[in-house]
Amino acid sequence: MTVSINGVTTLETSQDRQLFTLDSWSDTQEELLINATAADKSLPDVTVAELPAGATIVRAIALFKFRMVENVYAGANAINVAQHIQVRDDTPGTYRDAISIADNLFNFSEAAREGGDVLVGDHDIAVEVVGNDTYNFKWELADADQISINFNDIQVGLRILYSV
Repeated sequence: MTVSINGVTTLETSQDRQLFTLDSWSDTQEELLINATAADKSLPDVTVAELPAGATIVRAIALFKFRMVENVYAGANAINVAQHIQVRDDTPGTYRDAISIADNLFNFSEAAREGGDVLVGDHDIAVEVVGNDTYNFKWELADADQISINFNDIQVGLRILYSV
């Protein structure tokens, strides 16, 4: 029988192998300030510690959660050019794109605060997320059109689909 979970198609054999989901989250970081000068911004680490022995990771995606987003500039502002939130193994590994941030995302017409949301990664990062470990995150070359876009109470997470 063919089973599809979160866009991953797998076969359930007579051994009843199933896909399980594990979410792991970072500690909360109070603020993340994106300025008008492109620079890498460190994000909190995520520790995965609950994968069972013998687990095979089928898919992994990153999550970026924020309680509020604020345009500190008095006029129009947005994300300047396409950017990425990236992840790597803490050994350290190679940073890989995890979440694509589109040009002009978080578009403001004036100074304002808006409620937050969760951005779900559009890249399968299972090649980097390989088991119980700590993973580093950064927003690569974070850049706003004007002086500042501020994210409040952020967390980074990993959603791992695995079989045993």
